[in-house]
Amino acid sequence: MPESSWLQGTSPAFRLMIATSWLAPACWQERQEETIRESIRAGLDWMEYLRLVDRHRTPAMSWAALRRVPGVEIPEPAKRELQKRSDACRMQAVQLSMMLAGVLKALNRAGIPVMTFKGPILSFELYGDVGLRQSHDLDLEVRLEDVSRAQACLEKTGWRLDSGYLSLSPRQWESCLRHEHHIGFVHSQGGWVLELHWRSHWETPGQSTAKWARNVPSAWQGCSYLAMNSIDQVLYLCSHGADHAWFRAKWLGDMARIHAEGKVDWEAVLGEAKRSGQERALLACLRLLKDVNGLPLPGLQGNPWEDLSSFLIDSPLYALRISKDLSECGDLDLVPAHLRLACYQRLVLLRRTWRESLSDLAYCRADFQVLRLPDSLFWAYAPLRPVLWVWRRVLRGGPADG
Repeated sequence: MPESSWLQGTSPAFRLMIATSWLAPACWQERQEETIRESIRAGLDWMEYLRLVDRHRTPAMSWAALRRVPGVEIPEPAKRELQKRSDACRMQAVQLSMMLAGVLKALNRAGIPVMTFKGPILSFELYGDVGLRQSHDLDLEVRLEDVSRAQACLEKTGWRLDSGYLSLSPRQWESCLRHEHHIGFVHSQGGWVLELHWRSHWETPGQSTAKWARNVPSAWQGCSYLAMNSIDQVLYLCSHGADHAWFRAKWLGDMARIHAEGKVDWEAVLGEAKRSGQERALLACLRLLKDVNGLPLPGLQGNPWEDLSSFLIDSPLYALRISKDLSECGDLDLVPAHLRLACYQRLVLLRRTWRESLSDLAYCRADFQVLRLPDSLFWAYAPLRPVLWVWRRVLRGGPADG
């Protein structure tokens, strides 16, 4: 894979992390292996590499990519540490797979249609191996009208609502369903996390309905579920990465695998992206695959990248190189990061109406914990939002958002 000018300005450890953040299919494997060898020959800091693997959450993927390069030499301490991380990632994937099978079985018994995405199933779909992609939680989606039944079903099987959702009044719960796109659960044994979605937050209700209509019946360990069709999956992965400004290399690695396999009709994907308002997310992703992973741009009619804002490329390239995970940054460091992310989301994803934006500004679930108003006074949360934000963030030092 030819190395871009952007990568040439990074450290050998970073270049190796990028090269091992995915597994290339057979047609690209030789070029991936040569990139790995070149990075190692450049004399890298293996401790820096391990930190980057942790930061971008690619332990099993990186170990697998290195192991299939003939004759590659890794210092023994680095080899032990990377294999230990890979083993832990795989063990977690097996446990998540078992948890997922149990959830699907319970939802099947209750007759609740369910869609699953990311996690061990995506790892299996892309690589035939549930343990390669690191995942910390399960992501399921049901229709909005099935959320209450799905919640009851999950609670019967050992899952409990995250504390941030407890004690919501009917009006508060209604507001949560309107403004948010998932609710969180924690399992009583092991602390596993599950997010129950009813939409992606960049989707309109019409797009969500259309996505469900196009889903493909599938099975996992004897349990039924609905999978996104190939176009919806590509657009979901592009928009999910864009929603986070692509600050983890593993998300680009997923798309690199899909693109390198050469099975995607990119004209069809672009047509659906234009209809759904995800065109910029798709085009930015394809440009990043060129600059970061060295993959060619697909042959699309015209030059759809001509009017693409450079910010949609430069901002992720900057975010990828940040050495710390955002969870490790202090409050002052997070401010510019959040501002960049907000600008990126506003530019890359479907524009919301001013009414929707103002409505979202007036909502924060954490306000319900700071001040418990009766439903008859629910309207007062909107004008009190600035006061509650100052109380929570400045006076109490708590989170800014719920």
